[in-house]
Amino acid sequence: MSVSPVTPQPHRKSSSNKVHLHETKAPGDLGPIQLDDVLWNPVDAEQALEGLEKILGRLNERNDSRAIFLDIYAIVTRRVVHLLSAPGAGGFLEPQWLSHLTGRFAEEALIAVRDSLRQLPLPTAAWRFATHYPAAGLTRPFQDALLGVSAHINHDLGMVVYDNIAHQTPPVDTRKMARYRHDYFHVNEILRQCIPECLDLLAERYNCTSTRLALRVPFSRPVMEKAVMQMLIVWRQRVWDNVVGMLEAQSPEELQAIVERVRTTSGRIAQALTADKAFWLTLRGSAPPFSLTLAPEAWPDVKLPAPEPVAKVTPLAS
Repeated sequence: MSVSPVTPQPHRKSSSNKVHLHETKAPGDLGPIQLDDVLWNPVDAEQALEGLEKILGRLNERNDSRAIFLDIYAIVTRRVVHLLSAPGAGGFLEPQWLSHLTGRFAEEALIAVRDSLRQLPLPTAAWRFATHYPAAGLTRPFQDALLGVSAHINHDLGMVVYDNIAHQTPPVDTRKMARYRHDYFHVNEILRQCIPECLDLLAERYNCTSTRLALRVPFSRPVMEKAVMQMLIVWRQRVWDNVVGMLEAQSPEELQAIVERVRTTSGRIAQALTADKAFWLTLRGSAPPFSLTLAPEAWPDVKLPAPEPVAKVTPLAS
């Protein structure tokens, strides 16, 4: 299977130019990444795809590994846009709700990447891992992808779904909630269909050696696809359970406890996904860029050489 020809074909990990943390200046003479014309606050699925593809192309021009997760995310969003415009809306019961949710959901990932490019602090550990590590070249492409997917699902998804349902007027009744639940889990079928293309994207466009080697093992592809899908099913089921818990919370304290659990869990998953990097750095006598003994919210920014001066970027309201 070939990947969608949306962005330039970068050759990952082959450049000697190190991309520093939060650096907006491109290698060579491409200049700073233009940010002021990107649609950071999409309101539906089509706008989400537009925003993703624009910043994705610019990151790939600069061989910036923060593009990897966005590229995978664009594959899924492209499929959502296609199905919502098809007869029967691809089997979704509430297509307008899903389209709006897709836009709002994409905004979280876009803002996280934008703020990392603008050298702003990121409040959640999951997104600090998902932007700092790729920007610093500390991880392999499949890890860059998993870090972004995890941050987006394990942290963002539940917050966005809860916020949408909790603030509807009139309040969502049992029938509407059942329809939302159907559409939420129907997205799993889209994810299942997109996994093969995502694996090919990592192997071909981003030259992920780990993915290439794994795919060469006889009969490995169906095993890998099933394993990735099972991971996504488990993550998304936990997210839905958290959404229901937040909606049924009897006090602000009970609600906040679930929110804190989401933040901690998503941060711990990010730590696990990068544990091999911490292990090897420790063996070499270097301090890893995070400590497993620290709570994710207390994890400091990765310490890297200061980036070179960059052209001033016009601030945007988020």
